[in-house]
Amino acid sequence: MQVIMPCWCTDADSVSVTEDAVKSLEGHELVIVDNGSTVGGGWLREWADLYIKNKVNLGYAKAVNQGLKLAGEVVAVANNDIRVLPQWESVAKEILEDPTVGSVHFRMIPYDQPFNPGSDIWKTGKERWCSSSFFVVRNIQLYDENFKSGVEDWAFWYEMRKKGFTTAYTNKVEYQHLDSYTLRKLPSNDENQKFNVEYFVNKYGKTPEQQFEEMFPNQLCLPWKPMP
Repeated sequence: MQVIMPCWCTDADSVSVTEDAVKSLEGHELVIVDNGSTVGGGWLREWADLYIKNKVNLGYAKAVNQGLKLAGEVVAVANNDIRVLPQWESVAKEILEDPTVGSVHFRMIPYDQPFNPGSDIWKTGKERWCSSSFFVVRNIQLYDENFKSGVEDWAFWYEMRKKGFTTAYTNKVEYQHLDSYTLRKLPSNDENQKFNVEYFVNKYGKTPEQQFEEMFPNQLCLPWKPMP
């Protein structure tokens, strides 16, 4: 299965983190979208099966879309600050045998926490635990490129549900994640997130949280972390 990985490497540490992510995805066709990295471009090109180079950072949505336009019917999307268990593809394919499932999401754990997978699958709606740092999705739509590296995932899954698909979450696979590793490096992140929420409200008439509360009130009592 193809894996789309946007990368914005600005120092040796981010290159090292990306290398760990690449190693954990060994055996899969890796589409690296180099989103204006200032260091490590040679390594990224060497690690990739398909390498796309942007002169500047175009943002997460545009970078992922570049990969989606070249990918097959089912594709994985990965941040470059994750490490994942190898059975993710077989588990995702099993769940996607249900034609109502549009995407499969896995249990996200801290980067230094040992793997300890479970045996459960939920597919009743926008599961509370459906993170977007590593997931598998039917390649039927693109991200809204007006978002500035944030909140675009809320809009993406909302549009998927409008098409009649549900999102599935499973703890049968885990991935380690350096939460918001790249976002914290963006110099204008706070301003970007404010813009993203305002844009979302203008587009859908409510905030992402209000939308979730309206559509899935039975999940409001479920904690975001720790994930089950």
